[in-house]
Amino acid sequence: MTLTAKSLSTSFWGWSFRFELDEIKRAYKAAREASDRDRERIEREWQLLEAEVEAGRASLTDEDENGQVVYDRGEHVGEIQSEIDRVLSIYREAFTIVLYHFWERQLMARMKVKRYPDDAAVFAFLKKSGIDPDEPELTALRLAANVAKHSEGTSADKLFKLRPDLFDDEAMMKWKEAPSHEHLKITNDALDAFFEAVKRSGPPR
Repeated sequence: MTLTAKSLSTSFWGWSFRFELDEIKRAYKAAREASDRDRERIEREWQLLEAEVEAGRASLTDEDENGQVVYDRGEHVGEIQSEIDRVLSIYREAFTIVLYHFWERQLMARMKVKRYPDDAAVFAFLKKSGIDPDEPELTALRLAANVAKHSEGTSADKLFKLRPDLFDDEAMMKWKEAPSHEHLKITNDALDAFFEAVKRSGPPR
């Protein structure tokens, strides 16, 4: 079978698209590896401590001569886990931006435009190319990346209407605050879904 110039171009795009996407995902996993490892270690150590406490060989707190608690191991572990959660949240937001920039750059090059068009034009181009894009997830990815970069504004409001699950609505209600970067909540599952949407919406390898 003889391949046309167009089919060869599409084939190469599919290969390069998937290669770079896989590299980004590997970079994300590598970035969070140390934090995930620390979390697992802390959880193992906490389980061992709980067993020692239950056996009467250890205590969760240290007290001074007046019986005042001067050190609470549970509180300390909670603080460490909160710090790990904050670091992982930063990684997820950073790679949401990286992933969207990858998608934007790929489509701009393929469409031969200097600025990224609106979603409707991009989706129409993909459909014309025989690709069925994951429109809701790609739209959410674009808006989430904008919120991560620019905080409150139009993108935050649109994203909240489209995907309220990507915000900490309890904190927003508590403080009576509008959607913004401060309340953006990109979970592991959400970022995995973004990666999968980009993969499904790109060219076949």
